[in-house]
Amino acid sequence: MNQYYAIEDSFPVVEINRLAIPERNAFKPIYQMHKWFARRASCVFRAILLGCMKPLALDENGKPLKSGAEVIMEEFYKDHTNDPDTKGKVILDPFMGGGTTVVEALRLGCKVIGIDLNPVAWFIVKTEIEPVDIDELKASFDRLAERKVAWSGKSVKETLLEQYKTECPCCGAGREEAEIIYTFWVKSAICTNPLCKKEVPLFSDYVIAMKSPSIRYNRDVECPECGKTFDWEMEPASMIAEPGLCVVSPTYSAGVGRTTARWTYSPNRTQMNTGFQDKNLNNSVGIYENLRSIVKCPWCNKVVLPKLKSAKTERKKVPLTVLLCPHCYAVWQWRGNLPKEVNCPVCKKDYKPKEGNVPKNGWFLCPSCGHTDRIINSIRSLPRDKLLPMRPYAIEGYCNTCAGDVEAEEINPQNVLFGERKKTKTKKKCVDHLCLLTTNNGKFFKHITSADLASYQKTCEIWEKEKENLPYPKQRIPEGFNTNQMINHHYHYWYQMFNARQLLCLSTLLKAIDEEPDQTLKEMLLSGFQMSLEANNIFARYRTASGGRSPFGGIFSRHDYQPKLTPCEINVYGPYAYYGTFEACAGKVIRGKEFNINPFDYEASGNKRKSRISSERIDASPEDTRLESRSSVSIMDRLNEVKFVITDPPYAGNVNYSELSDFFYVWLRLLLVENYKEFAPELTPKAEEIIENPTRGKTSQDFEEGLTQVFQQCNRVLKDDGLLAFTFHHAEGSAWEALLRAVCNAGYAIESVYPIHGESESSLHLLDKRSISYDLIHICRKRPEGVETQKRSWAGIRQEIRRKAREEIKAIEEGRYGNEPLSPADVNIILIGKCLELYSRHYGAIVDHEGNEVTLKDALEEIRMMVDQLVTAEQPLPSELVDIDPESYVYLTCLCDRKEVKTDDVHKATRGILEPDSLIKAGIMIRGRAGRGRSYEVKQPLERFVSLLEKFKETTTSQETLFGEIEPPKMEGKTYFIDYVHFLMALIEGGENVVPWLERFRGETPRLRAACEYLMARNKGFSTTLKKILDLMDVGPLFSTR
Repeated sequence: MNQYYAIEDSFPVVEINRLAIPERNAFKPIYQMHKWFARRASCVFRAILLGCMKPLALDENGKPLKSGAEVIMEEFYKDHTNDPDTKGKVILDPFMGGGTTVVEALRLGCKVIGIDLNPVAWFIVKTEIEPVDIDELKASFDRLAERKVAWSGKSVKETLLEQYKTECPCCGAGREEAEIIYTFWVKSAICTNPLCKKEVPLFSDYVIAMKSPSIRYNRDVECPECGKTFDWEMEPASMIAEPGLCVVSPTYSAGVGRTTARWTYSPNRTQMNTGFQDKNLNNSVGIYENLRSIVKCPWCNKVVLPKLKSAKTERKKVPLTVLLCPHCYAVWQWRGNLPKEVNCPVCKKDYKPKEGNVPKNGWFLCPSCGHTDRIINSIRSLPRDKLLPMRPYAIEGYCNTCAGDVEAEEINPQNVLFGERKKTKTKKKCVDHLCLLTTNNGKFFKHITSADLASYQKTCEIWEKEKENLPYPKQRIPEGFNTNQMINHHYHYWYQMFNARQLLCLSTLLKAIDEEPDQTLKEMLLSGFQMSLEANNIFARYRTASGGRSPFGGIFSRHDYQPKLTPCEINVYGPYAYYGTFEACAGKVIRGKEFNINPFDYEASGNKRKSRISSERIDASPEDTRLESRSSVSIMDRLNEVKFVITDPPYAGNVNYSELSDFFYVWLRLLLVENYKEFAPELTPKAEEIIENPTRGKTSQDFEEGLTQVFQQCNRVLKDDGLLAFTFHHAEGSAWEALLRAVCNAGYAIESVYPIHGESESSLHLLDKRSISYDLIHICRKRPEGVETQKRSWAGIRQEIRRKAREEIKAIEEGRYGNEPLSPADVNIILIGKCLELYSRHYGAIVDHEGNEVTLKDALEEIRMMVDQLVTAEQPLPSELVDIDPESYVYLTCLCDRKEVKTDDVHKATRGILEPDSLIKAGIMIRGRAGRGRSYEVKQPLERFVSLLEKFKETTTSQETLFGEIEPPKMEGKTYFIDYVHFLMALIEGGENVVPWLERFRGETPRLRAACEYLMARNKGFSTTLKKILDLMDVGPLFSTR
């Protein structure tokens, strides 16, 4: 008898969800070392691994002493270094991707086989788990920073930082000593009007940044001269250095919660003289009197000593918006709620800040001639080797003088490069000038000056002179589903995705990395470089409405190559650990490798989480770890060698891994091609990739067949009592069905399916309004070979499924999945999984009443319907309609009171029971005619009349049964129950005689009556029509029993 494992019984859905959701927003350090696509939360895979390897103890009656969920959580935080249940067990991941399974299995002491076709994935996992001395790693980054650059004669760090210098508009007149954080660029379309042909800057609006800083103030101080009250602000609220560029709204500018108040800003003189801010400063009357001369009443404009209601200061948020003037390109600030129209303080011209030259996605409006056209048409009008022109228009910078340098801190010399300083109690240096930037930590926005343009031009000239001596990718961009996005915009080479300054800095940095003599350390430096590439390109963007928190988004914020109209350039090297700078990425590599030695897990504590240090280690010895970059279609391991297969397979066409990873590959290859055959090809391998990609001729059938082949190979090497466990992002039902068919065709039976909430960023709707998206955990066993499966009736299986589902509901209510209740959507998924268990055990041998095989698609639709009937409390169908077809069920329960469903909401609306294509095929829905097909229209009965009439005219004569009942007429093609209802309604609405048809449909009378009564309650608009049908049914003796 096979060992029964914890995960086959249940899974701690609620507890792991609580850990997984925040982890996706901030992965553990080892998973932040590199950029990879669609990473899963590590806590999910740790729980899966433990659930697969931990046996479930049974009593003498064969019942578990504890639930699987309890066992998994009891083991979750334990040290498994020497655990006999985990140590030495062989784990195979045939789609290792970013390495979550590999890392978590090594922590548990397992032996690991990781395979992935993609060389970038192989490199990522290799560097994640490879042992390295932390002190030597830090020293290698410091050596890199100080390595001399041939073309500049200076160190790498100094050379790269010099490329991003600007003048501080507050204190830096004539001195380019401030650091550029972000440079804002805009592309311009060439007007396609042949009489115009002017450049059109492609701004969708003129908002650069929005933020609501928190400042100190005294509420409702009283002016002794005029007796009126106002807010005395002790700190400036500004993202602009120049007072003349700070415009205040005439109303509602005092801040959040202070809408009608007036205010004045007066800096703390004592603070200005010492540079030290004391939180209790305003409790001293003596100091307060010293400030008397600089407090100006906003009502009477007199300098006064206002009366305080309280000596204690408060904090308030002040809404600020940094704007660009489209007329003079001034960068200025608006304080308060942004109106529809503003007046530039420089050129004095009015404009609408929320209305740019891009009236809708993909279109431009020429302000010179009023011509509108698609942006792509402007691009097509250019020569194939020409990109849209692009120019910088604004900068966000940092001035350490205006911020105030840190005076006291304890510094570890080995960590100086990465900002890993152990801070002591600090105070700021003297800010020796009246400055609006102190509260904003010395950061400012400014327009591009002639000096900034000259500096950039100088960098371009250096690049043109030195590029033949520097490494950068020269390959052409291949055609593909995602890459065609770039090719259509005339990007033909990978280096075109970077501007000249980025190319100079990145290639200089890469050449310096190549000079590291130790290969392992070189690859660690290269890891930081690979991570920084995602941010350092002209496909990155600035999120205007981020409020200043993580405003920068790299090229793969979405899993594609969307060209940006207003790209944002970040400082390649630093100066500080802003997202995407090499300095920040270097710190991530160090922290990731420290995690190998001191791993931790998160623990939920109320609404917060805390770290729990583990004694485990990530020890990737050659004896226990094997990583391969090749296809998993042919796994070379010996038969029955692997105990568990745990993986995260590709998601059909959701993520085109090879096309996206080419962006990293072409840079990594420059340094790795001489050492690894995996990087010999010009680009990543694509012919063997298991994916759905119409551009490359990869169909859904190819995807399913590829998965089947891999799962068959896994079946071959998997021990007979082993488990296959995998996650799959349930975004589209057809892809999930293909996956399930692949599993069943490869010889597995599905034991369980558990839901883990997916990332909210994906916005993929599923099941009902209370859930967004899911990662589904599937647990499978090998079906016994050589055992002939007898034919089973689908009707009989349906009865078993209902019984199994009811038993599972009872177990859920008794706490099998933990003490906290599951959401209805979670229950729905678990029940579907248990029902699939019965179907998959008899896969290929289940037939309907006519002897035809019941396909997985048909079975899954009916399973979803049955589960929905059991868990849905909202207006359940009457008992007469329990066994109707899924299409009719979805119409009655989900769509009967709707006329339209938005495309994004269709899975919510139909509760995930059916895909839209099934409803379209049934004639119940059509794709919307308006809005470029972004909705579905629910067809009304009268709209279906012609097609239904044709269908019912093809019927044969009705037959009377032995019991005196009339069988429903048989028709060619599938007829759905709702067809009868709609046809009768259409006859009534069209003024036709319905009586003959009621006679022909006599066998359906009980169900028709129940459906009419149900519809009357759901949709009042149908009441008149349905009442007429019911009245005609009640006329005897037409429908009396013989």
